[in-house]
Amino acid sequence: MSASVSSNTSFNSRRSAGNSRSDGRSNCRSDRANAHDEFHGIKFAFGRLDQVPICLQSVKKLADRAGTKMNNNMCKLVKKKVEATFPKPRAPGKDPAKHVVDEHRELMKRKLDKEDKHNEDKAKLFRSIMTQCLPEMKDKLEAQSTELDKLEDDSDVIGLSDVIKELVCNAGGARNKFVVMQSLNRTLHGRGNTQRPNESLNEHGKRFLQQVEVVEAVWGKLVPPCHEHDNEKDKESSRNQCLASLFLGGTDQAR
Repeated sequence: MSASVSSNTSFNSRRSAGNSRSDGRSNCRSDRANAHDEFHGIKFAFGRLDQVPICLQSVKKLADRAGTKMNNNMCKLVKKKVEATFPKPRAPGKDPAKHVVDEHRELMKRKLDKEDKHNEDKAKLFRSIMTQCLPEMKDKLEAQSTELDKLEDDSDVIGLSDVIKELVCNAGGARNKFVVMQSLNRTLHGRGNTQRPNESLNEHGKRFLQQVEVVEAVWGKLVPPCHEHDNEKDKESSRNQCLASLFLGGTDQAR
């Protein structure tokens, strides 16, 4: 009798699990709609003058939402491009006791479960990023169908982010450094960097740093060419001094 009850209980549990999976499939359309709501306000544009700042702001929002709606691993994946790892538990020694083998088996199961959940989250995040791409960006991505298919098969969020950044920033290719500096100078010395009549110093500073972030996303750190062979500490110092001079040059000196 006891065996019969146990068998029925086990059968009912499996049937319940099966129904749960079936319900999950039937609700996949609703899940996609919810994903769009979760990442509302995030978009990746192409063919617009403001596509770089839009991309940078969207990546920041995406990292925050991924951390809030999903988990910290997804936040790091977007923000720092760090892939989570799940190391194997230490294998039992020679002729281990039964409880040691059982413990190792349980630890392996937990590791595999974590990897499965991580891969599911990556696939969901990949689809969410694609959903937030505006039509022009989708067209550019789909034009690279072979690469995009591989990225999608691997749920490669980092790879997709890199392709989008490449398209948005046009960061690839070798360019003459003097042409680069001319472009940077034109951007940061232009009227857009001048403190506006009713703009506080704090607001002007925030706007200046946003402009720097955009330029550096395209060209890299704004280190003056005469310091490009310095050590990293001196490079950072010369960059900061250069930016400080540019910022002060754009402030309203009369106020």
